[in-house]
Amino acid sequence: MLQGTTTGTETENKKLIPFLAYSKINKTSVRRFAARLRSEGWIDPWIDEEDILPGQVWQNSVIMGVRKSHAVIIFLSNEAVASEGFFQREIRLALDTAAEKPDGTIFIIPIRLDDCNVPEMLKKYQYVDYFGSIENKERVYASLIASLKLRAANLGIKI
Repeated sequence: MLQGTTTGTETENKKLIPFLAYSKINKTSVRRFAARLRSEGWIDPWIDEEDILPGQVWQNSVIMGVRKSHAVIIFLSNEAVASEGFFQREIRLALDTAAEKPDGTIFIIPIRLDDCNVPEMLKKYQYVDYFGSIENKERVYASLIASLKLRAANLGIKI
């Protein structure tokens, strides 16, 4: 087979890979969210704790993770938005990568974990509020899955 070509089987077996960007303060919530996404069967979330091997240069791994992902889910909270550090760099990296996508591509998906301010650089993207009642969380999760299904369909990933 020629390099760079794919067969139907490869496309059918391919999973959607969303990169999960979060501040360490929200690690527990994001871990649970990653497990829920993984349980869908067609989603393989990229999360640092599972996708960076011991001894790898973690910053390079994160950069490659964002670049190779199909979408970036950015988890926002009051603490995360106010924090300094690599999380802020991940957001900028995601924005730079999104700039390389065709107009209208669903790539950056902000999710608020509490009633925080959305950073100015993310305000153009529709965000969802994953907090409050269980009913709200379920509605938001279903909406997120609809966005990810649309992204998967645009990439030719079978669900």
